[in-house]
Amino acid sequence: MNVSQISSANAMMPNNNTAGASQTSERDLFMSLLVAQLKNQDPLQPQDGTEFVAQLAQFNSLDQLVGIRQSIEYLAYLMQNSTQTPVDPKAETGR
Repeated sequence: MNVSQISSANAMMPNNNTAGASQTSERDLFMSLLVAQLKNQDPLQPQDGTEFVAQLAQFNSLDQLVGIRQSIEYLAYLMQNSTQTPVDPKAETGR
C-alpha cells in the first residue's frame, strides 16, 4: 500500500468527530472533577497520596486503551477498504 492509498483511505474513513468530542469532554470533565476534589478537600485530612496516584493511573490507562481501540478500528477500516493488487517482484526490484 503506498502513501496515496493511505491518504485516500483517510479521506474516505467515516468521520467520528462526535466520538472525539465526547472523549475530549469526558477527559475535561474528569480533570475538572479531580481539580475540584483537590481544591475542596479538608486541609486537616487531605486525600491519601496513593489514592490520588491510583486515580491518575486509572485515567491514564483508560486513555491509552481508547487510543489503542481507535488505532485498531482504523487499521480494520484500512484493511476492509484496501484493494488487493498482486505484487510483481520484478517491478519491485527493478530487474
